[in-house]
Amino acid sequence: EKEIAAWDPGSGPCCTVDNFSVDLLGYARSEWNRSAAQVFAMEYVKHYKGENRTLEFVAEAWLTRVAGMKAQYRQLHQDKTIRKDRKALHRRRQRKQELYKRRLDTAYQYTEIKDRAVRVVQSLGLDGMSSDESDHEGHSGEATYHILDKDWRSRHVTAWLQMLDALHLRLRYSGEWRTTSGAWPHFRTSGLKESGKPAVRGLPTDFYSRNWYQAQSDFMKGQLKAVKPSISLEISAEYTKSAFVDIARFYR
Repeated sequence: EKEIAAWDPGSGPCCTVDNFSVDLLGYARSEWNRSAAQVFAMEYVKHYKGENRTLEFVAEAWLTRVAGMKAQYRQLHQDKTIRKDRKALHRRRQRKQELYKRRLDTAYQYTEIKDRAVRVVQSLGLDGMSSDESDHEGHSGEATYHILDKDWRSRHVTAWLQMLDALHLRLRYSGEWRTTSGAWPHFRTSGLKESGKPAVRGLPTDFYSRNWYQAQSDFMKGQLKAVKPSISLEISAEYTKSAFVDIARFYR
């Protein structure tokens, strides 16, 4: 790009046979490519005299070829971008599945809260878990994952999920504060973005943010098909006072 920008058409050909180059970012018939076509045509005619091709004919054929090359280059670039985006979405989905499974497994471990905890996680389902975006998706090293907040989800429900993450960390310690084997939850922090995914339907009304739910139209409320609350979302002091809750806020 710098060479193309710096080149003065009045100073001579854009390139030579030895350093021949094509402009695939600009127009197919840009000044650079038309100059390159002349360089190509002169060399072609010199080597293939028996074909009786004119410079104009060869140059025009070359410019047509450049247009095809540009189309291929553009398609290749688009394919790479699409593949990269699909891989990022796949990794995000995998993290979300791991988050759901970890929370559900943890809910089954604590007898005192098991029934309610399992109901909360299973009611939300996979789509009720917050997605996240890596700050350097696809690169090596320690990543920070920015949560895509679900504005429709009740803070009481979020508190349950944070508590389960805290309890999971507690389970990861064995005797004398030695950690158990296995991968640790990745670092998640609140982001400025909100999830674009729609709210999970058919949840108890107290699973939805009160302000968000009241702001919905009658039609939207009908689509949500919210049901009456069947369990209390209050969390006992025994769990809310756990030191791990503060840590778990990074993993919600």
